[in-house]
Amino acid sequence: MRQTMTMSDGNIIVNCDEPVNGYQQFVFSPGTIASWTALLGLGSTAEAVAAIMQGVEDTTRYDPSTGRGVWTEAYEALEAALNDSAADMSMLADDGTVQNNPLTVARNDTRKGMHLPTIPQQAQSVSTYALEDSDAGTGIDTSCVDAQALSDLLSDKTVANAIDNAEESFYASLMPQPITR
Repeated sequence: MRQTMTMSDGNIIVNCDEPVNGYQQFVFSPGTIASWTALLGLGSTAEAVAAIMQGVEDTTRYDPSTGRGVWTEAYEALEAALNDSAADMSMLADDGTVQNNPLTVARNDTRKGMHLPTIPQQAQSVSTYALEDSDAGTGIDTSCVDAQALSDLLSDKTVANAIDNAEESFYASLMPQPITR
């Protein structure tokens, strides 16, 4: 699949020769890459771009009375993990294994709500801290991403810095803030 990827006015633009999920163009911010990587436990920028292109939110999970939706649990679990206040929890995974990590449980629930595959058991230890690009996949099919186009995009220091800064800002927004009087 051939694609062109550029950055314009602070947004990443992906133009696809063939439709992905019915679309031939995707526009998203570096912050979208940063937040999806953290909230879904993704292992690379390629996985983040692929998830953005393939994800379809299950809008039936949105509760208008509370404002809770597909992403709420992942935000809460990541915030709790960063604040070291995550509750102990055991849940049964699809493959029958017990998952004790509330962040992985929340990420998998969010992935299901976005119609994306859950984190494979062997990748869970990697995905708990996934922020840097790595060779360990977390279950997202990246075949819809033109690896050369992405590599060319990321070789632009402006783009790479924008993604790095967005990542730092995203995590900073979830960290407890000191109380000033």
